Amino acid sequence: MDILKSLGTLHRCLQLSALSQWMVERKTGKVYLSRLLECYAICTLLIAFAILILDIFSDGDYFRMSENDVGHRLDYIQLLGIRVAHFVSVLEAYLRRHGQNTFVKQVREMDRIFECSLNVDVNNGPLRQKILRRGVVMILIFVSVEALKLLVYFLASGRNFSIYWLFYMLPFLICGVRYFQIFTSIMIVRHRLDKLVTAIKELNLLNSKPKQYTYLKHQYDMENTDMKRLLIIRDLYNRLWELTATLNKDFGISILTNVGNDFISITTNCYWMFLQFNTFSASLEKFMQISSNLIWSITHLFNVLMLAMLCERTVQRTTAIAMGLHRIETNIWNDNHNTVIEQFSLQLLHQKLAFSAAGFFDINCSLLYTIAGATTTYLIILIQFHMSDDK
Repeated sequence: MDILKSLGTLHRCLQLSALSQWMVERKTGKVYLSRLLECYAICTLLIAFAILILDIFSDGDYFRMSENDVGHRLDYIQLLGIRVAHFVSVLEAYLRRHGQNTFVKQVREMDRIFECSLNVDVNNGPLRQKILRRGVVMILIFVSVEALKLLVYFLASGRNFSIYWLFYMLPFLICGVRYFQIFTSIMIVRHRLDKLVTAIKELNLLNSKPKQYTYLKHQYDMENTDMKRLLIIRDLYNRLWELTATLNKDFGISILTNVGNDFISITTNCYWMFLQFNTFSASLEKFMQISSNLIWSITHLFNVLMLAMLCERTVQRTTAIAMGLHRIETNIWNDNHNTVIEQFSLQLLHQKLAFSAAGFFDINCSLLYTIAGATTTYLIILIQFHMSDDK
């Protein structure tokens, strides 16, 4: 199954969200730019920019839910953060639209090499099912959290929250689609890495017995099937490294702004939970308010957690490739084998796969620790501001 066919449902969602301007012909599978989708993306950008400017100059007075100035400013910053993340995601998708096509071409070329040179069936069918399952799970989590959030806030906070939620909901949904696009791209890279790990475990350079020449006690294989497969695996790893670089270029700014917005939202809701615990009373209203802020943080924390774990596990597959390379049975007197293995080892050492947020920081599990530390630091600062306001 072609990679674009396996991503058909996601591609339609991206078109609807103004995150893709490409059309696919059903019969030929040819990809081309759509002028209509480009105009749709430009109109979306103009509307998003106009609303963002309106939010900046309006000071967010239309959704004021508390007399606490610090809390009101945090809610205002949180709304601006999701607006900026939405605008940047659509803008980057539009500016990097040719990069998206390059990513698909690189994946298709790799799949042809897998099938023709290594005789390995990439089989995007199971990948499609996995993507669909994860998409359904994310939608269920999103709908459940939002429904519970609305119920809790209507019972605890009154009508003002509905206005804030409506202004927050649409850009948050588009950012969620952008997140899922990033998740899917990383899963595509990981799926190919798994195929490389399986292929390299099947190599045994001593099995083939081609014609050999001996010179000064060193053997040189002229034709060795497994040796050729090892050279193809080297080339595929280099292509995967280039594919990861394309992915970082296409999604780097979006990852930076969306993770930054998640950090702002988590910090804001932690501050509100502190305020509610500070004036805690054994009442249903206080319990509902604390629960609502906790629920609000779940979706943002889920996005960061999924992104960090996917990137971490994908990068770890390169370690499995290195371990499989060093388990290959070879002849120490064979200079050809030793040279190829040594060069591949150096390639794995210098061409390390990494996912980054536009080069500002790498995306891995240490990101969770960094966000937890930064949230604690800023929360202490906000509590000090609150205490000074009380005085």
